[in-house]
Amino acid sequence: MTTYAGLALVAPPVARADSVRAQQWYLDSWRMDEAWRIARGAGITVAVVDSGVDASHTDLAGQVTDSPLGPGDASGHGTQMASLIVGTGAAGGGQGVHGVAPEAKVMSFRIPGMTGSGVFETDEAARAIRAAADSPAQIVNISSGGIGRNPAQTDAVAYALSRGKLVVASGGNVPANGPGVVYPAALPGVLAVSAVGTDGRIWSDGNYGHWISLAAPGVGIPAACTAPTKYCMGTGSSSAAALVSAVAALVWSAHPDWTANQVIRRLIGNTSTAPNEQIPNDHVGFGIVSPRRALQSDAPPGPADVSPLLGVRGDPPPPPPGTAAPSATPSDSASATSSAAATVDAAAKSAAPTGTSTAEDTAPAGPTAADPPTTRPEAEAPPPGDRAGLGTILGVVGAVVGGLLAVLSLAYALLRAHRRRAELLG
Repeated sequence: MTTYAGLALVAPPVARADSVRAQQWYLDSWRMDEAWRIARGAGITVAVVDSGVDASHTDLAGQVTDSPLGPGDASGHGTQMASLIVGTGAAGGGQGVHGVAPEAKVMSFRIPGMTGSGVFETDEAARAIRAAADSPAQIVNISSGGIGRNPAQTDAVAYALSRGKLVVASGGNVPANGPGVVYPAALPGVLAVSAVGTDGRIWSDGNYGHWISLAAPGVGIPAACTAPTKYCMGTGSSSAAALVSAVAALVWSAHPDWTANQVIRRLIGNTSTAPNEQIPNDHVGFGIVSPRRALQSDAPPGPADVSPLLGVRGDPPPPPPGTAAPSATPSDSASATSSAAATVDAAAKSAAPTGTSTAEDTAPAGPTAADPPTTRPEAEAPPPGDRAGLGTILGVVGAVVGGLLAVLSLAYALLRAHRRRAELLG
């Protein structure tokens, strides 16, 4: 299966290095100066499974510890992701790209056979993921994906998780993927990330559904790259995933004795959300990641060996050996195919887990053609003379309730938008 690394949609290169830091709006929204007083990522290594990393870039000098599958960058995408994680900002007298975890390091796992346009075979990505799983890196960042499960990639991710790695993947971009379930983001145990903009609103071109666990800045994100100007502007879930990997590095650096499960629990338990927002949901998962809140929290980390994502976000975990799979689990072929009439919102709504809803999907689902008929005890019929009056009363009550629901829905939408703008990212 062919897939793409270009989940960050690259706009024209940034013109000057001395303008880059000023465009990293999320560092200010996150109040990173406060977060960096607690941790800067020391002692943590992030494996960047991507197109490679240009270790000679000024902002990445000394930050790339190894490139086991080959040096260089086939498309520039991996260099962007690495700079968002560990960039030093050294260019332009400190005005280059500042990574969120500047004292962490990256290892580059260049996907074999990737072309300059970022196209590669998923089986080759699986090889890179396995290599990353066997490395000293604690976190594996996969800012790529495609529609449909691949057996080799599924096994490689499961292997990485079994080795105690924290696997972060981009949630997907509709312009690159089309609508549908995105992998490896939807694999059990993977921390999948969607993108939001400067106003805290979800990016309109993302893939959304049951696999999204967190959201992070992903619109208008400057990064180091291999273009002649050395800087590019990106938009998409690739950048958002890299930033979550960096925040995870900060938390793990502050708590080096924790496991990946405990780091994830701290991230998803200390997010920015709108008032009364039901979480998790299919657009932002548990909310927008907040480095400062995650680092300042003193909540217990929870059990070391229990993933807070399994059975909650992503595909259901595989059944134990010797047991039959639940009949409700979609097949790989079914999950790899999307309806021609589906939209991003429709895909998110249809994938919503039981008991949760999105802001656009608050009404209970009605029966469909596939639903079996439901048998209910018949109610006692009213006397013939009362039927007309009862129907009129029920009609009036229904109209009033419908109007109230419409007003409440509008008020909720306005409140949510206001809160997102007022308390962006926290």
